[in-house]
Amino acid sequence: MSTGLSSRTARPSTERRPSLGRLGLDQLRFTLTDLWRARLVVIFTLVLPLTWLVVLGFLAGNDVLDGTSGIRVMQVVTPSAATMGVLFAAFPTVATAVAVARERGVLRRVRGTPLPAGVYLGAKVVSAALVAVAAYTLMLLVGVLVYDVQVFWRTVPAMAVTVLVATAAFAALGLAVAALARSGNTAQAVAIGLAVTMSFLSGLFTVGEMPAWMQHVADVLPVGVLLRALQGQLDPFSTGSGWDGGALAVLVVWGAGAAAVTLRTFRWEPAADRTSSRGRRATTHPAPGPTHNSSGASRRPAGLAVAEAGRPGPVSLVVAQTAAATRAAMRDPGWLFFAVAMPLGLFVLNAGMSRSAGGDPDLVAVLAAGMIAFGTAVTAFVNLPEAVATARDRGVLKRLRGTPTPAAAYLAGRILSALWIALLTAVLLVGVGVLFFGLTPTWPGLLLAGAFVVLGAVTLGACGFALAGGLPDAKAVGAVGLGVLLPASFFSDVFVVNPPQWMSTVGSVLPLQHVVRLLDRALDPAGTAVAWGSFAVVVVWLVGASLIALRTFRWEAREDHDPGRRPHGR
Repeated sequence: MSTGLSSRTARPSTERRPSLGRLGLDQLRFTLTDLWRARLVVIFTLVLPLTWLVVLGFLAGNDVLDGTSGIRVMQVVTPSAATMGVLFAAFPTVATAVAVARERGVLRRVRGTPLPAGVYLGAKVVSAALVAVAAYTLMLLVGVLVYDVQVFWRTVPAMAVTVLVATAAFAALGLAVAALARSGNTAQAVAIGLAVTMSFLSGLFTVGEMPAWMQHVADVLPVGVLLRALQGQLDPFSTGSGWDGGALAVLVVWGAGAAAVTLRTFRWEPAADRTSSRGRRATTHPAPGPTHNSSGASRRPAGLAVAEAGRPGPVSLVVAQTAAATRAAMRDPGWLFFAVAMPLGLFVLNAGMSRSAGGDPDLVAVLAAGMIAFGTAVTAFVNLPEAVATARDRGVLKRLRGTPTPAAAYLAGRILSALWIALLTAVLLVGVGVLFFGLTPTWPGLLLAGAFVVLGAVTLGACGFALAGGLPDAKAVGAVGLGVLLPASFFSDVFVVNPPQWMSTVGSVLPLQHVVRLLDRALDPAGTAVAWGSFAVVVVWLVGASLIALRTFRWEAREDHDPGRRPHGR
């Protein structure tokens, strides 16, 4: 008796195993597609550098420096945006992708497939390098077409080699961060945090001369030496071929050091499940509770009050949800970095530079107001809607409606947690300003600033929920929210003090600028005042965004959306 299975297995197979090159090309194509779908990669690699290039064009101007050659100001500042594109394409991208793959068990499973693990990791590094080269080329192309930037053929070989070596160094740093991080979220937050910190210390966001100490730091950072090398290769008054041996040596040292760390600490297996270990400890050491004597009567330990079990009240539910949301935020490295550490670091850096240059003491209040508004916006506009959308995509909101916890208590807890974090950030910024930079707000001004932080957080949170209502999933909410916030910050007196008039005019339509102005007037050491015009604009945004958010809010994920169907880009 014959069967189809036996006849099929008896037929000799004519299929061949794909070659190593074919496997590498297929994996590279898949990885590039995955990167393109990752909205956060597009934002930091293309949108942010391009936005900064446009902002630099208006801040520095594009006047002619030399009438004979026609060289303009943007010839000097365009490399800043190009360096930013290379950095964010190679460093955070590799760190996040590798750490997420390990966390999900992909690295462990890929070692049992015909695809070599080295080819898998190599495809991630090469794809990031291609994106970095594309970002650099795009910035140069925009500079040439829009700002008349001149590229000199004699320095093109040195420029290409410098960009490739820098990309390899940044990718090695990404692998080192992925090797040391315990999770994908930690790797993403640490890599972006380090990239932003190095960018500021290297002068990427500085227009004009840097302090001497900052220049010395930039000379040993890979971002700083890349920026100086690219500026020299686009220098029209330089007669050489553009080779910078010192910069290449610094980049090679950073890359080799990161590679050594990776080889020593890299692991293919995900980190141990801390939750299960805590559960095992809990079963080994049970919590104190009632005990029983030999007759079976219940005997409680001395000092413990006896309380009747019952359903908690509304206040207790809201307090519990607020505490839970706050704990979740404190455990999220990305939330802590963008909402607390980044505003505080930028304030210290800019206030320190202003003080060392003998700037206006009143500028400290302006800088503090901008950073308080930015931290509030990250918490309320980006992180709060993203957290709620994540719960919606995972079915938490849907299941919540069948539990004793009211939906209103859940949302109230998340909102109160966001307000608490925004106020905490404001207290830290004002405290640092008072202790180290001579900020002298009045007591009524401090109370008024606290009220404006609450008003700004509620308004920006309503705007975030209104935006989230039209987006498909939580990943889109976080990426689009950050993509909207970063350009809006440049137009809202957050990153740029005293911007051009047209930028202030555009920013006057946005609520963020008016939150900054309310805080600035409240913290003004010359006297506390209320900018009633800005107050009215913020209230109008609050009412309008709240109406849209209430109309578009969803308790369940869209039926055509499966969160597990797409590759995780973040």
